[in-house]
Amino acid sequence: MSTSISKERAKRWAVFFLSLFFMGNGIALVTNAQLGTTPISSVPYVVARIFGISMGTGTFLINTLMLLAQVPLLGETFRPRQFLQLPCVFVFSLFIDLGLWISHAFIPEAWFLRMGMTLVGCFIMAFGIMLEISSSTTVIPGEGFVLALAYRTRLHFGNLKVINDVTLVCLAAVLGWFCLGRIEGLREGTVVTAFLTGVFIRFFSRHFRMRIEKWFKR
Repeated sequence: MSTSISKERAKRWAVFFLSLFFMGNGIALVTNAQLGTTPISSVPYVVARIFGISMGTGTFLINTLMLLAQVPLLGETFRPRQFLQLPCVFVFSLFIDLGLWISHAFIPEAWFLRMGMTLVGCFIMAFGIMLEISSSTTVIPGEGFVLALAYRTRLHFGNLKVINDVTLVCLAAVLGWFCLGRIEGLREGTVVTAFLTGVFIRFFSRHFRMRIEKWFKR
């Protein structure tokens, strides 16, 4: 019985780290299409531009702050195992930088091809998010922060996720304007990914989530 549980746990963690690969590379494709990055990556993108660091490093720094913010939000319910989010987001950040490096040579010139690249990246990212949810292991700090907010405010996670994404986009715009003198990383691609990511996640969940759950139990 314990062997079966250990096998299932190993499968779940394998799927979780696979989800980080897909999410990181999806974000990289959207970003390298140069039509705006994803809402969740908007602040890390601007921070990377301000300090001259990689987007992966910016992602790690912002997510570290989001993890620390969970401590006062959750109070006594915060558990040490939640610090597992830190090494997980480190791997996620590496995948973003790897994806940016791999795809930078394939940036098309035509706008419609760049929009196609944005859509492909959004599709891949959404598949990764579906895998992350299906694994039922842990989350990266960006989502953990919203979960902590939902716990503290008693508001619906989905509604808070939208509010959080809009807040990040606004913060990215303000940071870019005041620190760089221009708005960075926010364009039509940002709007497209904001609207379509949820649609793609629901599509993948409908067609794959039950199959993945059955595979965990084998």
